[in-house]
Amino acid sequence: MNENQRIVILHNFESSEIVKIMKILRENFPGKDFIFASTTPTSLEWKVLDLIEELKKEHEEFKRVRNEKK
Repeated sequence: MNENQRIVILHNFESSEIVKIMKILRENFPGKDFIFASTTPTSLEWKVLDLIEELKKEHEEFKRVRNEKK
């Protein structure tokens, strides 16, 4: 994980609350690369390290797709 990357895993938040949290963190920590995730029944069963690795892979894929659209 790079030095500017942060992973935020949220549990039991409403969608509107998640959007607010994401906005607040991005505004207050410019230059940081956030990975946001909300727990699922499946992810709650995973080991934290395995979940983090999966989130990082997904994040990189989303970034790649966004860059291709530009």
